[in-house]
Amino acid sequence: MIAILSSPDTFQNKSEMEKIRNIIKEEGSGIIHYEVKNFMDIGEALSRFQQCNVNAIVIVGGQALSSATFEYMIDKKPFGAAQIPISVLSGDDEKFISQSFGATSNHPHKDLKHILLKHKTGRLLDHLVKAPLIKVEGVMHIGKLYGLYFCAGEIVSRKSLFKRTLHYTGIRQVIQNYTTIISLLYKAYLGTRHSDDINDMIRINRNQRGAVVGRYFMVLLSSLDWIFLGTKFPDKHKSETLNFLSVENTKDAIINTGKRMIKGNYGEKLIPGHVITEIEHARLVFNKQFVVDGCFYETDLSGELLISAAEDLTFIRLD
Repeated sequence: MIAILSSPDTFQNKSEMEKIRNIIKEEGSGIIHYEVKNFMDIGEALSRFQQCNVNAIVIVGGQALSSATFEYMIDKKPFGAAQIPISVLSGDDEKFISQSFGATSNHPHKDLKHILLKHKTGRLLDHLVKAPLIKVEGVMHIGKLYGLYFCAGEIVSRKSLFKRTLHYTGIRQVIQNYTTIISLLYKAYLGTRHSDDINDMIRINRNQRGAVVGRYFMVLLSSLDWIFLGTKFPDKHKSETLNFLSVENTKDAIINTGKRMIKGNYGEKLIPGHVITEIEHARLVFNKQFVVDGCFYETDLSGELLISAAEDLTFIRLD
């Protein structure tokens, strides 16, 4: 059995949800589909999945649905000690995480069709990846949420970077990535400036070490092995840690970042204005938006976020 968890409210285009339903009907038996109307339904859905002894779960929806599902699986453990592989297909513009695990379409129903075909032929679980979730506490109107990728800093103002389609293949997509990187860094280079305005500052405390305060082009914490646009982190030494990268908002730091993004691999070489390492937790203080899994959030009134590595989950790679 394969389980599909979806939320119709995720999709602005209501025809997308109808296409998803039609694909599930076409594929026939061996599928249990649960549509949640609110997040209180997630517990009942996962309980049914456990009773049906499913061997994989496909989440079809936005970051809010996946975060709530991750939280329930960690806190309530509906499958006991079992690790049920998960595939995440994001809704509408929130393609960031689904494409990091090999989704290649602008439309979730097409990736779902691919998943069900692999399930039917017994190949769905051929490529599994374990990754620790990121727990973010201090989120405005939410409190805490779970995800796989966190980003803050000046780069967050370039919203199209997190909304665009990522990880396509072919020469046209490679060119598109290069032009996006060059445009992004050129605008960032021109926009660098020194400022004592506290609203432009981020205070970072890594693993309970002394705090560092500065203006940053980007601050990333990620369970994924890439930064964005295909640029890879160095291989992690510990599986339970999070990748951490900070880049100061200076011209030299931005130029060095551009070189590594175009190269496609950050490497472990020490670079002035950069910190790249592995951490278990961090405390950030700032008063601007941030991104989790391609979705935008704000800090609460204190401006303080506690970000930590949570339990591992097992994810399905489609490529």
